[in-house]
Amino acid sequence: MPAAELWLLLASCVACVTAAWAAARLVRRRSLQVDRWMPEGLKDHTLAYSERTFRSGDDWQVVARVDRAYRGQSGLIVLVELKTRQADRVHLSDIIELSAQRVALKGETGESVAPVAWVVVESAAGRSAHSVRLLSPHVVWDLASRREALLAGTESPHYPATSRVCASCIYRARCRMNS
Repeated sequence: MPAAELWLLLASCVACVTAAWAAARLVRRRSLQVDRWMPEGLKDHTLAYSERTFRSGDDWQVVARVDRAYRGQSGLIVLVELKTRQADRVHLSDIIELSAQRVALKGETGESVAPVAWVVVESAAGRSAHSVRLLSPHVVWDLASRREALLAGTESPHYPATSRVCASCIYRARCRMNS
């Protein structure tokens, strides 16, 4: 084998080793970042579901897409919702969303889902995890029933106490309140 080919082979091997080392550092750095925001109570859990849609399968079907669901050693599933926001806070809509995820996941898989979940907010201040208590399945069904009635026109909406809420509403142009 000529010397030029040996140098080319050696350079290729060095490039491969360097790329593997860089990839390993990136994976390690990302896993450390995950550990920084991961709630202490979930560090021994394993990822069970990620970015998956579930359907409750009932007469009033609840369909929800789960961001992350972690399984504890006991088999109990804990939900985690990831949010990017300007302010580091949890909204009622996050709790409703996670509660619907709980109903849909339990309905499709039959697995037990914890009544407490986590909202991980990434904001200018960094990432932080907030524990939230989920709504009962009965409340989720009531909300789903109300939504269906609103869409069918058999019930009227309750308007917000202040018009500030309306500023970011996607239905503002069609709303009777703004007429």
